[in-house]
Amino acid sequence: MQSDATGSTLIASCLAEAMAWRQPVFSALLAMSLLPAAASAAAALKLQIVQRPPYLMVAANGDVSGIAVQPTVAAFKKAGIAVEWQAVPALRQLQRLKDNREKVCSVGWYKTREREQFAKFTHAVSQDSPWAGLANIAFKPPPNLTVKAMLADSQITVLLKNGYVYGDYLDIQIAGMKAQHMETTGDMQQVFKMIARGRAQITFAPVDEIRYYLDAGAISRADTKVIEFPEMPAGYKRYLMCSKQVDDQTIAQFNAALSTP
Repeated sequence: MQSDATGSTLIASCLAEAMAWRQPVFSALLAMSLLPAAASAAAALKLQIVQRPPYLMVAANGDVSGIAVQPTVAAFKKAGIAVEWQAVPALRQLQRLKDNREKVCSVGWYKTREREQFAKFTHAVSQDSPWAGLANIAFKPPPNLTVKAMLADSQITVLLKNGYVYGDYLDIQIAGMKAQHMETTGDMQQVFKMIARGRAQITFAPVDEIRYYLDAGAISRADTKVIEFPEMPAGYKRYLMCSKQVDDQTIAQFNAALSTP
């Protein structure tokens, strides 16, 4: 999720997320009545979620949904494992896993070598669509532009989300880019709105995420456009990322329930 790219770096702070960091953790119990009595009696496994439509969504009443959430809920229910959902900012989620003081998992995260040093991973719960660029409408790239060629242009400014994993392919391209870049701690809707306002020319996200916000009317089609790159790899898989306090048996039970039709 981060880049050591050259070029001028402007930091755009997001007040909304900063305030969310200070808010107490919001907890919502998953319909325990649907679980077997033995599971309900056991200590519930804490599941961390952050608002990231369309993969991870938390309603005002605490209900959870999304592409990565639905198979997760179904697998825990089938395995008879009691869980407690908690809405927690992404950076705090990582810190809890690194501290390893409790049995807790984060839902819908990418697996990286760095994260495997402090966390356990389940089997994949979902897979993203391929990544694309969301660009300001004024950006006029040549036909069949590649990511590598675009990021070699020092006249282009790329907007990046601070602490964000863009996947192996994009992370490598970003690390060596000559393009200018600016960073923000804002959520993805705020990132997309910054592109619409012309704060930078382009940012990257999975196609299904970009289309979710376009279809919802959260960002203007009149001010933005989607650019798909011919060399972009398949979308990345999402996993449960757990503290090492979570025992292997629990993970094995979850995996079995996830893979069994």
